Amino acid sequence: MRRLATRLILAALAGSWLCGACGARTAAAQDTAQDTAQDSAQGWEQAYARVDGVAILRTAVDAEAARGAPKAQVLQRFLTIEVLRGGLRRAGRDPASVGAAELDAAVLEAKTALESGGKDLDEVLKLSGQSLAEFREDLRVPLAFRALIRAGIKDEDVRAAYEAKKYLLDGEARLSHILVAVKEGRSRTQARALAQGLLRELGEGSTLEAFARLATERSDEPMASLTGGDLDWMKAGERRRDVEPGLLAQALARGQRGLLPQPVDGRRGVHLVYVSELRLTKSAGFPQHAERVRAELEREQAQRRLVDWREAAKVEYAPDAPRLERRAPGSLSAPGR
Repeated sequence: MRRLATRLILAALAGSWLCGACGARTAAAQDTAQDTAQDSAQGWEQAYARVDGVAILRTAVDAEAARGAPKAQVLQRFLTIEVLRGGLRRAGRDPASVGAAELDAAVLEAKTALESGGKDLDEVLKLSGQSLAEFREDLRVPLAFRALIRAGIKDEDVRAAYEAKKYLLDGEARLSHILVAVKEGRSRTQARALAQGLLRELGEGSTLEAFARLATERSDEPMASLTGGDLDWMKAGERRRDVEPGLLAQALARGQRGLLPQPVDGRRGVHLVYVSELRLTKSAGFPQHAERVRAELEREQAQRRLVDWREAAKVEYAPDAPRLERRAPGSLSAPGR
């Protein structure tokens, strides 16, 4: 639990994109450069892994895991933070340059975020066995990484990202659908195949009239014979019991009128979706979403940068290094045996 506090502050500072990247100091940060060099020369007796020759010490990982975290996850955090250190170094960004004012602001953000969740920063630090000074020091790498990511995102990038997803944020759409139900005697695989056949029957240039006619004749939706599959208007984020959430989300994400080019899976079966009308709400606007869109861009850019840095780094593992069962995209875990 020693770095629980750091993981909480990172969640508050920049959403989820830094949480997996941090949360533990590297073994190298806890020992001198000379000690690390000696360890690297001695083989795997003292290290679980190395990142560009920097050893992740067994003692550091074991001590962290002894506080309750799975050892493979602890090693993952140590590896990731060392990859970040190396990437920042190559980018000319020194975590030591993070100023006291920025660290103070980050600690205050942590305190505020924790209080909003009914927690107290001092108590969290006490439970995790971490001093405030250690906590502040742990923030240098993620804050330097965040600064690098933010410097690469321009105002025009945020505007372009909003334009690409403005209907998903502020849109309204009138939808029609054809349901190919999953039911006794028809598997989901069979339902998908039937839906693809109906899609081919409609063709790319299908009209709403043709879609409604097919819905009346072929949809498994009980009311389709009367409505032609019409679901009426829906706003972004709206939930209706009679409409599966994925239909509206995919329609707004595409941001175009007409037939969605692929069927949409849902709880009851597989749907064909036709967007007959599309518009922005009266309250729509870039200013109210700019901060949210910028934060999403930061998360996306951070993930891509981390993956790139991981691919550029030389990561070596001891034969007995603890490993995660699955390797997620951008993961630093060793492949399963």
